[in-house]
Amino acid sequence: MKEAEYAYASAYTRTLENKMLQKSDFEALLSASSLEEAWRILSDKGYGHGKTGQPLDTETLLKEELLFVWGEVKDACPEDAPIDIWLYRNDFHNLKAILKAVVSGAAYESLMMAPCTVPPDELYRAVAEGKIESLPEMLRGPAAEAYEFLVRDNDGRRAEIVLDKALFSVMNRAAVASQNAFLMDWADLNAALLNMKIALRGAHSGTGREFLRDAMPDCRRMDADELAGAATQGIPAVLALFRQRGFEEAAEAAGESISAFEKWCDNELIRSLQPARTKTFGFEPVWGFLVGKQFELHSVRMILSGIRGGLSAGVLRERLRDLYV
Repeated sequence: MKEAEYAYASAYTRTLENKMLQKSDFEALLSASSLEEAWRILSDKGYGHGKTGQPLDTETLLKEELLFVWGEVKDACPEDAPIDIWLYRNDFHNLKAILKAVVSGAAYESLMMAPCTVPPDELYRAVAEGKIESLPEMLRGPAAEAYEFLVRDNDGRRAEIVLDKALFSVMNRAAVASQNAFLMDWADLNAALLNMKIALRGAHSGTGREFLRDAMPDCRRMDADELAGAATQGIPAVLALFRQRGFEEAAEAAGESISAFEKWCDNELIRSLQPARTKTFGFEPVWGFLVGKQFELHSVRMILSGIRGGLSAGVLRERLRDLYV
């Protein structure tokens, strides 16, 4: 992956990055007295891209923004850029929702996430018609295994674990194939944080070692066998292992609450992206912007949902993650 190939893409994503919401913009959103006022603030910052009138709903607004960002970045990048990895979460989310819909007979359309690499209607047909083998390789095996847990055992939890583990394994393989050190490190961090979450929750619930280990993808930062073993010994053992592996802040947050730990995990991912902002050319600025924008949209969604639910600005401010910019 040659940096020169990304000269235009990295320069163009810098212009998009400069339009991202700043801390002052989030403070304005937190001070909004209604959804209508919040929508106006977002419109002034470019959300909606010149469309007039109120958006139909929050999800429509955010989905359109995400699709716009994806289209702009994809068009700017070389054809073989490994940016599809950014879409894999949506693919696996859609697969998860469709599997449950087929088994239960429920509707799935409103649950679909975009953009994605596999059209949801193709996913649905493959599952509903018993043609899972027609799915792309990265989805085929996990879909068949998860389907078996749902149909044979009525075990939705195990099906979700299969798909979550597969997602992070697929992301890691694609990152390794890209031969980009920044992307490989980012994928490994994602897997490590997933395993840390599994270990912490398992320690809280008293889940067995074999079950926990089977749920964990392999990663470099945190040995999955050690984590699963520590989880069976209780929360103090898990926190001690976090500290031994250099995750002191993670141990402190986890000792406070699960929600505090999950916030730390998100902030750690955002911190890991910061070196991309200092690079002039290359794939890194492109990836940093894509993931940073995704976190921005998560924060916007949380604030808009909080306004709708009547939550105070103080409560919402406490839940906000760090910003990429």
